Amino acid sequence: MIKTFSDAKLQLMMVGEGHQKGIARTFSHLAQDAKEENIQQLGELLQSISADTFDCTIVTTSYQLDTK
Repeated sequence: MIKTFSDAKLQLMMVGEGHQKGIARTFSHLAQDAKEENIQQLGELLQSISADTFDCTIVTTSYQLDTK
């Protein structure tokens, strides 16, 4: 099988007043070679411009598998 990168999505979980269990801030089209430190910086940036606290990140990656 041939495995080809298709897409990646990033969900930054933010916790704050009104959503104590967390709310996802979703970004599509994440680069395949995205670095963890850059993702951390994005979470910290969102935290600095909102009243919410950056809690964790969920990265979902999709690949296409061809039988050729």
